[in-house]
Amino acid sequence: MNYYAIKDKESFRQFQREHPDFIIPLIYDSIGRNILKNNKQVLILMINNILQTHFTEDEIILKDGRIKKERYREKQRECDVFVEVGEKVINIEINKKKTNSMDRKNMSYIGDMLKNYYEAELCQINLNDFDIFKRGKEIYLSKMKEEESGLDRFEDLKIYDVSIGVFKEKCYTDSRRYDEDFVTLMQIFESHSRRGIEQKIGTSILLREVYEMQKKLNNEDFILERFPDDVFHEMEKKELKKEGIEQGIEQEKAEVIKTLLKKNMTPEEIADLLDYDIGKIREVKNSCK
Repeated sequence: MNYYAIKDKESFRQFQREHPDFIIPLIYDSIGRNILKNNKQVLILMINNILQTHFTEDEIILKDGRIKKERYREKQRECDVFVEVGEKVINIEINKKKTNSMDRKNMSYIGDMLKNYYEAELCQINLNDFDIFKRGKEIYLSKMKEEESGLDRFEDLKIYDVSIGVFKEKCYTDSRRYDEDFVTLMQIFESHSRRGIEQKIGTSILLREVYEMQKKLNNEDFILERFPDDVFHEMEKKELKKEGIEQGIEQEKAEVIKTLLKKNMTPEEIADLLDYDIGKIREVKNSCK
């Protein structure tokens, strides 16, 4: 999908008209968190399947996910979805890409829960558009343990990393472990194809509700304004990375050329050996004088 035509809200609307099958996926956090916060049935479906619990919608209490700032100039942080259910306090994060800043941010939320909820059972659920440990598991459970004894540092803290893509790769027949709607939800979570989503959800009433909410959010101003910025940010990072790689390659070539010049090879000989532009070789030679 070519996003380069997207410049602002209006050009994004034009992009949507020209690509009627396109829909911003649930893995885009502004879409996913809005749906989870506004549909308790979907939220409890996800929690029960990931944690293997049996909570009801009536037990869920949505909490304020804003983290209290410790310093005046600190940027305001907010959890994607923060809930209390039974004796558990649960933070749900939607992660499109694995980065060091993402890991640190998610760990900071855990630190905040440890600081403010002494008696509760603490859980963090990371909905990842990647397989964080690259072992082909759909859900990883992590705890903080002492290395030699294997004893839990915090008995009431659990981290669940959900590999969304793995659900698409496997065929699940064990209904005792996962509900069918949950598996399908994971399979469509990063889909940007309306046709693909409609085919997957079939006759499911709950997933139809999710899809209708997703379509509505795709036309909301705050999404139309934020999505182009996010697209530009991702493209800018790719361009900078590409530029950095190209600069690195040119620098490596320059170092090789300098070495060959020191061995008294002529620019013509180096150009023939490396299949490289003789003008650039002469530039390197002149820079060494």
